[in-house]
Amino acid sequence: MKPRLHALLVVLLSGAAVAPACAIDPPTVQGHLEYGKQRYELRHAQAVRSPDDPKRLWIVLTTAGISVKDAADGSRMLELAMSGKLRGVRLHVDAAKPNPGHLQGALLLSKDESPGGEIVFGAGAEKYWERLTVGGNRVVGKVRYAREATASGSPAWAFEVSFSAPIFNAR
Repeated sequence: MKPRLHALLVVLLSGAAVAPACAIDPPTVQGHLEYGKQRYELRHAQAVRSPDDPKRLWIVLTTAGISVKDAADGSRMLELAMSGKLRGVRLHVDAAKPNPGHLQGALLLSKDESPGGEIVFGAGAEKYWERLTVGGNRVVGKVRYAREATASGSPAWAFEVSFSAPIFNAR
């Protein structure tokens, strides 16, 4: 075999062998967030290890696409939400021991909807997660939660979403 043809064959075979290992399935998400009378379709997902605790994940489900860097920066996420560039939910889960009876996170809203831009929530003792799997550097889940309006004037809100996302490190 001629050296030039041999080199070309080696390059082609090397590329074919490496390509599948480098491919990452993109995130998928289908669901919605309702806040008061508004309904927002959640179409984008990012999953990052919490910058404060690498044993925990932040699963960010939003109306607009964001970078991994933005998903890992709580203040940047709040800034994007407050400016009205996105709405969504940031869920916090234990990567080592996902618990379907525990739900923790924050709604990401505009400053018109919530002066602070986010509403932090937590719930337990019920099954909120229909599915929650963490493994193989990916998180897959289906979750549903609803909260009624309060006497102090906070509107009712709810979300229902299915997602699958690769997990990235925050740093």
